[in-house]
Amino acid sequence: MTELLEIENLRVCYGSQEETITALDSISLTVKENELLAVVGESGCGKSTLALATIGLLPTPPAHILTGAVDFRGVDLLKLQSEEMRQYRGTEIAMIFQEPLTSLNPVYRIGDQIAEAITIKKSRADHQTANESDQAHPQTSKFGGKLSSELRSEVVASLKLVRIPDAEQVIDRYPFELSGGMRQRVMIAMALSQEPALLIADEPSTALDVTTQAQVLRLLKELMDKVKTSILLITHDLAVACQVADRVAVMYAGDVVETADVYELFSKPLHPYTQGLLSCLPAGSKDQSVLKPIPGSVPDLRQRIVGCKYTNRCPHAMKHCAEEKPNLTNVSENHQAACFLYDQQN
Repeated sequence: MTELLEIENLRVCYGSQEETITALDSISLTVKENELLAVVGESGCGKSTLALATIGLLPTPPAHILTGAVDFRGVDLLKLQSEEMRQYRGTEIAMIFQEPLTSLNPVYRIGDQIAEAITIKKSRADHQTANESDQAHPQTSKFGGKLSSELRSEVVASLKLVRIPDAEQVIDRYPFELSGGMRQRVMIAMALSQEPALLIADEPSTALDVTTQAQVLRLLKELMDKVKTSILLITHDLAVACQVADRVAVMYAGDVVETADVYELFSKPLHPYTQGLLSCLPAGSKDQSVLKPIPGSVPDLRQRIVGCKYTNRCPHAMKHCAEEKPNLTNVSENHQAACFLYDQQN
């Protein structure tokens, strides 16, 4: 598979000259065509910052991109002006946010909001040379009124694509009238109406119950194959990654510490942090085995850390782990780890 997105040496910090927090520390990742890459890690490791930096939605300030490149089909998105970035955001690259209730406009009906997304897509396709400000808000005055029969049919088709029952009735409802699972499906419908090449899903199932979560994840995977899009899935839940991902990247304190095929990562984890995460998972049986928590705590990212950030928690830590940062190196085909245990073997 060819590479759709290449993130190289991306370094992002938050703060001022007096105090800064390094959220991403020289991150490098790739997403291939028609691939679902899951980025996993505990809260605060930089997953959402990675997603926002990719789509150009980082709040600047306080966020600052220090180094790096985000290459999308040969174009470095970090070098684009805001007007140029709009040609990619929402069309070529779409995003599903963590909480759909805060992402949907509460004063517009569901049908109006999906119709706006469809209309913007058509407007940009038909008027590529038009003024950017005109493209950004085409025909917005019509929303809140009656949709044309053609546009209404397209909206209903989008809702049916994400398997919303009674789509003809849902189209006239407001976001607060829908359940969490249905709102999340609406967000997916809006994103896919743009026919994006890359879909970024930031914790899309966090606020859902287990049954609805499984349905939404299965839907994402099926639609990925049907629409032929790639997905960058942000999650803290290893079980979610195991269900739907093709590859998994594990993040810790702003670093990518391991990447591998999903089956190999869960059957043969290499980095001590990944091993620690998997040992924390309950076995699902009624035996008397005790969970093994990871000792210690995440390092303070306001401090400059020279060596491996996992040193103070690692059972295999060596002297030079605190003196030098390990690089993400190939341990086997399609399996990388940032650990001196495997540098020595190679």
